[in-house]
Amino acid sequence: MADLEAANEDFQPSPPTTPESRVDYNARKAANDNVLQVVASVSSGSNDNTDLNQAELGVQKEAASSSGIHSVSQGVGEATEDGGPSKIDYATMSWWHTGIIMIAETVSLGILSLPKALSTMGFVPGVLIIVLLGILSWYTGYVTYQVKQRYPAITSFADIFALWLGKPGRWFGEVAQNLLLIFIMAAHIVTFSVMLNVLTEHRLCTIAFMAVGAAVSFLLSTPRTFKANSKASVFSCISIATATLIAMIAIGIEKKGLHTSFAITPSPETSLGSACMSVSSIILAYNGHIAYPSLITEMRQPRDFPKALALLITTMISLYLVVAVVIYYYAGQTVQSPALGSASPLTAKIAYAIAIPTILVAGVIAALVAAKQLYRHLWRRHSHVMREKSLRARASWFAVLAALYLLAWLMAESVPVFQQLLGVIGALFGTWFALGFPALFWFWMWWRGEAGGSGSGKAPEAIRRRSWRTWGLVALNAVIVVMSASICVLGMYGSLKAIVENESDRRPFSCASNV
Repeated sequence: MADLEAANEDFQPSPPTTPESRVDYNARKAANDNVLQVVASVSSGSNDNTDLNQAELGVQKEAASSSGIHSVSQGVGEATEDGGPSKIDYATMSWWHTGIIMIAETVSLGILSLPKALSTMGFVPGVLIIVLLGILSWYTGYVTYQVKQRYPAITSFADIFALWLGKPGRWFGEVAQNLLLIFIMAAHIVTFSVMLNVLTEHRLCTIAFMAVGAAVSFLLSTPRTFKANSKASVFSCISIATATLIAMIAIGIEKKGLHTSFAITPSPETSLGSACMSVSSIILAYNGHIAYPSLITEMRQPRDFPKALALLITTMISLYLVVAVVIYYYAGQTVQSPALGSASPLTAKIAYAIAIPTILVAGVIAALVAAKQLYRHLWRRHSHVMREKSLRARASWFAVLAALYLLAWLMAESVPVFQQLLGVIGALFGTWFALGFPALFWFWMWWRGEAGGSGSGKAPEAIRRRSWRTWGLVALNAVIVVMSASICVLGMYGSLKAIVENESDRRPFSCASNV
């Protein structure tokens, strides 16, 4: 990442030159509150460019300070040294806490769809795409970190869109990110119902199983901080690794066989739409970006986020390659999605039972990200309530969670087939949040940097002075945007076609088994 950092040096806040550059907590809080007010005013229609630029300059100065209490204004409360028994502290995570939570959030359902994606595209194309998308997601994750470092007051993609596009951007960002998160919650509810159908051999209506999944997830989501879920995230990481390992060993022993004609090239039955749907599901396996601004906000030292990102990406690429290749090699074209279903009935039951923490925790993290944004919006005029442990603070938090899980349950019932639901999520939202939006943010920051923060004036002259490395990044981000748009359109086509042509009895709001 050294070349990337050098090529993007203009986007990094300048470090403090003297100890005197450190400011006290109240001054930093006030500066960041000003930025939050600007973001809020953008949402309400204010477009005062002078105020916005002044606020941004203030944020850049504040980002330089890295000692003491970090200077970022929290999305759902303020960072304090000592919250006391009636307060909640948010900025408490180390980089490894953050990395574990990111792994738990990202390495979950997506990994269970990779062997099926490989069977659609073939060994070589599938492996290359897994590695390529992993590298690209590393880059776009770093860009998201750069945006957060330059504008520390942002806590979500919606905040970035508000700074970029004003009130329309705010609404677009909030709707898009919350839809993605609710869809992810729905995918975990679907997987929970699949798990219960496997364990009980479909002893109960699938609708009831999904309702149970939503209720259990709701209870696990009640703590308001990410760190409160960090221990559960550790169990989540261990559970998905163990369950997948058991499935791989069992499938390898059974050796169902590989159709060698499909090993290198895609299956003859593979259409453009199904191939793009498979690519969308792989992208979704890397899609943790939407949580990055919130997670960075709750870190004690936000500058350590690249360490957490490196831990996440290296873990994902390694694990994804091993799981996808091994399971597909032994299961062949008979591989199922989720991949745990490719094992024998007894082994599948064992694997699903062990995977329960992952099925629940990863969906809970998505719920927390969505709930925090809605919670902050609900108490935007009385932000002190968000740090309280009062009845009104807890009741409003529970109400937000209940509304989110109700919507997620309805979505899960509407598209109860795991692979089809992941295809829709990955194509419609995953491609943009994991790849397209960060690339567009890079262009926005680049243009503002070239244009002295106003997007006009001396931009052409400044652009001509840019280095070849910067122009390489221009080309890279342009390719990412075009690729995201193409995969979005073709992936949605393939996913919707699969839903319409669904030949099974797994219909919306059906009691039939969805295994």
